[in-house]
Amino acid sequence: MISMTATSTPAGGEAQPEAAGAVGTPATDPAFDAMAQRVLTRGHTTTWLNHWSLLHADFRALARMHTVGFDGTLLQMRLRAAGHEVARTSADLVLPHVFERLEDGARITLIGAVPEAGQAAAERLHRFDVQVIDGYEGLRRLKADPSVLTAFDPRLVIVGLGAGLQEVVASFVLDLLPEASVCTAGGWIDQYARAADDYFPNWVHAARLGWAWRVAHEPKRLTKRYTVEALDFVAHAPELISRLEAMGSFDDLGLVGGVPLR
Repeated sequence: MISMTATSTPAGGEAQPEAAGAVGTPATDPAFDAMAQRVLTRGHTTTWLNHWSLLHADFRALARMHTVGFDGTLLQMRLRAAGHEVARTSADLVLPHVFERLEDGARITLIGAVPEAGQAAAERLHRFDVQVIDGYEGLRRLKADPSVLTAFDPRLVIVGLGAGLQEVVASFVLDLLPEASVCTAGGWIDQYARAADDYFPNWVHAARLGWAWRVAHEPKRLTKRYTVEALDFVAHAPELISRLEAMGSFDDLGLVGGVPLR
């Protein structure tokens, strides 16, 4: 049985050398920095979609997000065909810029993954005071006793859960902490915990081959996502994009929801 984890890794402990990419090496693109500023807006929720997460979205929870960014070539192609030119961003590309903007010792809560992955990610974020709430017993405890989170009072909450669920939890978190910044991150906690450096090498991002890299590294889990479910997305894309359009307006960074930016 996976044990519950809701612990804090304080900044300023034993000194550790800063390895390359210890908090992620920021890729150079003005859109990433602009999205980082938006992520850190207080009282703001940010999430990202690709073709698969849009297929599996909880639209009720998605409508409560302030900004929806878009990752993945297939989804961007369909958005472009519908007249929406949006920058490609993602949690793994934007979070390094977010971390650069935070002061040393800033409180960050990671929600999701198994306890060991959360702790490993927290150790890499040693500039900050990091609380880890795993996606199993820790998440159940948070729902039963929100003071687990509110007593820590983080500046930033990163929710790394599955499509649909992470938006539900992000919305729940912002209700508890209306002055915090909340963003989703999909599988970033696991990827960051086990990567000696960035999960995707820079050339993979530049060539827009992230999907191929992921399939090569996780074939059992992801082959269907990028074959059968990609075709399913193409078939349903007009309806799905219409539902997004009904939620708000598009700008150069993504979809801005009906809740005004602070």
